[in-house]
Amino acid sequence: MDMVDSSITLTERLWNHMHKRLIQALLLFFCTTTCFAIPRVAVTIKPVHALVASVGEGIFEPELLLPDYASPHTYQLKPSTLKTLQQADMVIWVGPALELFMNKPIAQIHPSMGLITLSQIPGISLLPQRKGRAWQEGHDHHEHHSANEKDLIDPHLWLSTDNAKVIVNYIATFLSTKDPEHALQYQHNAKQTIERLDGLKKTLRSMLQDVQTQPFLVYHDGYQYFQEEFHLNGIGTIVLNPHLPLSAHSLSTVQQLIKTQHVKCVFRETEFSDTMVRNSLNNMGVTVAELDPLGARLKSGPDNYDKTLLEIGKTMKECLSK
Repeated sequence: MDMVDSSITLTERLWNHMHKRLIQALLLFFCTTTCFAIPRVAVTIKPVHALVASVGEGIFEPELLLPDYASPHTYQLKPSTLKTLQQADMVIWVGPALELFMNKPIAQIHPSMGLITLSQIPGISLLPQRKGRAWQEGHDHHEHHSANEKDLIDPHLWLSTDNAKVIVNYIATFLSTKDPEHALQYQHNAKQTIERLDGLKKTLRSMLQDVQTQPFLVYHDGYQYFQEEFHLNGIGTIVLNPHLPLSAHSLSTVQQLIKTQHVKCVFRETEFSDTMVRNSLNNMGVTVAELDPLGARLKSGPDNYDKTLLEIGKTMKECLSK
């Protein structure tokens, strides 16, 4: 009798073990076909990477595709970066108007991969690309101009904290759908990030309110969203294509703008040398200050976005206050 009982017990143990293994196998199968456990997320630029890292904090760390000081317009995708992209469950980029290096890989992405194009998500505010060197509406900075279907869009959309909040909410919702196990954490992180972004906007408004009427030029037109949100008086750009030299006629137009509008500040990006910009201006007595819209000089992580915009605000305040 004891031998029979022990045989039954052994059979039950084997069955229970096989049953557990079967359930585990089924769960693994369904998860690999319909969801992902800890998501592997690849993001193109550092400020957006920071927003994603903030939503995923405590759950995952996103991969950053664009190296520091590289331009999203001219960067060539390296094999190691392509491998990171191919191994991702989810890819987040601004769109074809910014990351030219992504256009070919994006077209080859498998439909099962999560792809978020920020310039196409619901609620995102898009502005049309400004035309010419002198912006006629430069002084009408309180009026908001939205892009329509016929406009080429200005892709620097992350430089608006309002857009950043839209991005955070969208990513949190998307991740919650794909990774329901961590949905509450994603929503909690998003709520905290939104509160932080509200505080950032308030700080920048206070910081910049005394310099709103001061005219300035940019070397490359990349700050329209920041200018609109904080009602700043950017009146024109020095170059239409930063990779082509200025013609004599174009230089004359810029010099006339500086003289007639009493411009004291010109802002350049980190990828353009101070000497190159000063030579373009022909030593006209303006202050050239450096802005870093991609946060290249700052460490990547959840707070990179806030620090990037604060650095832009501080640099503008300092230059325009002179």
